[in-house]
Amino acid sequence: MTFARIFPKVIVVCALLAPFLFPWPFAVALMILAGAYEPLAAVACGLVADALYYAHGLSSVPYLTLLGVAVAVISVFVRKFVETRIIGR
Repeated sequence: MTFARIFPKVIVVCALLAPFLFPWPFAVALMILAGAYEPLAAVACGLVADALYYAHGLSSVPYLTLLGVAVAVISVFVRKFVETRIIGR
């Protein structure tokens, strides 16, 4: 396997482990980077981060999950745009 095929998998695994190891801004940056390679990874990272940082009574809105969904939607549209621009030629 080449580095180009392994790199997205490594980024997704690092993004899933980031909320446990790093401060939340770095975890969010890894989530956005992972979302560029695998859109559903951003949603999974958001769910993990919200479950980890949940504090009862503090907020009822899962902000990081919503951010993950937004990153996933943007990633899907960007990937479709790039595919049609590159493949359409």
